Order: sequence, then structure tokens, then C-alpha cells
Amino acid sequence: MSPLRATLTCLRRFARFGGRAARAEYWWFVPACLLALLGAAALDMVLFPADPDRGLPDRRPLSVFVSFVLTLPALAAGWRRLHDVGRSGWWLLLPGAALLAFLVPAVAIRGMAAQATAGSALDVILLGAPLVSLLSCIWLIVQLARPGEPHENRFGPVPEA
Repeated sequence: MSPLRATLTCLRRFARFGGRAARAEYWWFVPACLLALLGAAALDMVLFPADPDRGLPDRRPLSVFVSFVLTLPALAAGWRRLHDVGRSGWWLLLPGAALLAFLVPAVAIRGMAAQATAGSALDVILLGAPLVSLLSCIWLIVQLARPGEPHENRFGPVPEA
């Protein structure tokens, strides 16, 4: 699958979370998204320069717009890609869920603590949260990079290469 065809396929199926996505389809779409975001950021720097002396804030409207437009297609493509390796698309939410599951209780406990001391067990927990999220990101990337199942699975037929 060519990079252009893969990108157009992902954009055409922007809200389709059912079915499967071939490895080439997903992994050509990822750099296309990154290039679009980098291009938007470069245009933002040229068209909307920040000038603290004149009170102009740092604005990034094109980057925000491109991010907003590409979020749903990227989620759908990742969801379908996980289906291709036989996993539920819900696994795509693992890194964020791991970070929240770690941070929310730790921050609540820290807020309730009358006096937190440096080097306490709570600080270790707070430092462990990013580590757990990082490890879940690595696991997710490995799953997204695996070859798809060569036969029809519960998510549908084998996608075209």
C-alpha cells in the first residue's frame, strides 16, 4: 500500500471503528499525521508570531485545527489496527487510563496529607505514574507493529495489503 493510498484510506474511514486496518495502512498514516502537524506548526510560527513586547501571545490556531481534525481518524485507524492483531480497540486507551489510575489517587492523597515530606512513599508513587504510562505506551506500540492475523478473526476479514 502506498503512503498516499494509506493516508487517504484512513481519512476516508475517519469514523469507522469496526473492521481491520493493515499494518502498512496504519504506519503510513502516522508519519503523514506528524508531517501535517509539523507543517501546521511551521505555518503558525510564520503567520502568527508571538511578540511579548507588543502583548501578542503565542498563538497556534492552525496546529490546533489540524490536531482537532486528525484526532478522530488517528483513533479510528489505531482501533482498527488493534483489531487486525486480534485485540480490542479499547487497548488504545491503556496509556491514558494507566496514568489516570495512578495519578488521581496519588494527587488526592497528597492533597489530603497535612504535611508531605520529600522522599516519601507518595513521591515514589507520583514518579512511578509516568513510568507506568511509558511502559504501557511501549506495549501498545509493540501491539500496533505486530503483523496482523493471517486469517479472518472476530473483527472481520483480512484487510487488503
